[in-house]
Amino acid sequence: MSSSTDEMDIPGVTRRHRVADFYHERTNFQFIKHSRRWLYISATLMLISVVALGVRGLSLGIEFKGGTSWQVPVTGKSPSVPDVRNVLAPLHVGDAKVSILSGQGKKSVRAEARVLNDPVQDFQTELATYAKVGAADVVLERTTTGAGGTFTLTSKNKAISQAGIEAIAKKHTITGAKVNITGTAVTITVAKLPPSPVDAVTVALAKYANAPVRDVSVSTVGPTWGSDVSHKAVKALIIFFILLAIYLAVRFEWKMSAAAIIAVIHDILFTVGFYALFHFPVSPATVTAFLTILGFSLYDTVVVFDKVRENQSTITSVGRSTYSDMVNRSLNQVLMRSLSTSFVALLPVISMLVIGVWVLGATTLEDFALALLVGLFIGSYSSIFVAAPILAWWKEKEPQYRALRERHRRAAGPVLAVAAEEVGVPVGAGVRSGAGPGSMPSSVPRPVTPRPRQQRRRKRR
Repeated sequence: MSSSTDEMDIPGVTRRHRVADFYHERTNFQFIKHSRRWLYISATLMLISVVALGVRGLSLGIEFKGGTSWQVPVTGKSPSVPDVRNVLAPLHVGDAKVSILSGQGKKSVRAEARVLNDPVQDFQTELATYAKVGAADVVLERTTTGAGGTFTLTSKNKAISQAGIEAIAKKHTITGAKVNITGTAVTITVAKLPPSPVDAVTVALAKYANAPVRDVSVSTVGPTWGSDVSHKAVKALIIFFILLAIYLAVRFEWKMSAAAIIAVIHDILFTVGFYALFHFPVSPATVTAFLTILGFSLYDTVVVFDKVRENQSTITSVGRSTYSDMVNRSLNQVLMRSLSTSFVALLPVISMLVIGVWVLGATTLEDFALALLVGLFIGSYSSIFVAAPILAWWKEKEPQYRALRERHRRAAGPVLAVAAEEVGVPVGAGVRSGAGPGSMPSSVPRPVTPRPRQQRRRKRR
């Protein structure tokens, strides 16, 4: 039971919150009073996240550790993960990650695996180094049968030559290559490519899906590129923390900055632990959404701290409440704004999950929307139940606010006595056990105020 703002000073009046209280910012939830409870909940979540991360680890996509991805639409059958694994087992990629995708009334099979000793892939990698371009810039378009193919690229090496390309092809057992160099455009046509694990998987998946080989989409990421992406993601996160700390320290104060960073770290550990616990794949889209939710969490925390700073200027002059009471009042004042922001932000995220994934079958949207869904929830939670209680606890250690709390505690006794005398209750009678400063006797009768309609009826009588 909580008191509304307009009835907070009336002894003995308690009632449940109404919907209008949220709209008019008249709620009086005791967020700070029960901060120990939120501490236990957050500590439990962090412990589960750390254990899940250490035991299960993250399911990193090929973009981070390198590998090859195949995707092919299936016709004439309903695909299943065990059947696809049985097809891939003889090709030494039985540990591949297999998933069934749905969208627009069709189903597709996607497999990801790390393939070693692939002469075609090694040729592409060395050819890219020789041409001074990235491995993804060397495009291979296979023939209809899949036996041969054509490599195309735009070279940045002005000294590239036909002899140099033929030497690289011979090194990787690619014979009969026809090289055509026109300016910076290079075309290499091969009638028959050497046996390749990637080609074997491509042919096997095409056969399983009742589809031609050209319908199998193949993308390869080298381990060097994947490692580079991982380092850039960590670097972006570090830069984010530095800019966050500087901004909040200048905008507010360093204690608010530290409390906000602790809340952001809380969000990071929870989100990472969630992905580790349920083993959801981590892709570049996940990292993008991850940085987005950190920004949202920061926004929610800044809104709370801005209201705290606004109310902080009056606390010492009035002296009617402690710093924790002021923070609790600030949280209630911005509660409706936080709930509305979170609800509005969740609508497009749910739309991406329902329409983008289940209807259109866009798996990239699934990775992005899932991270946003988790982040929006934990970001709203941490701004109210982590950042604000930490700030209140920390600021209460300062001499001026500690003295204010002590003065407020000493004044609570006479206030209770006067309030009890006004309603005719003996001092000390019926006081709730463990009631804090400002608590009223539980046996005090609730005053009844006649409604306007009742007043009119009495006048008629």
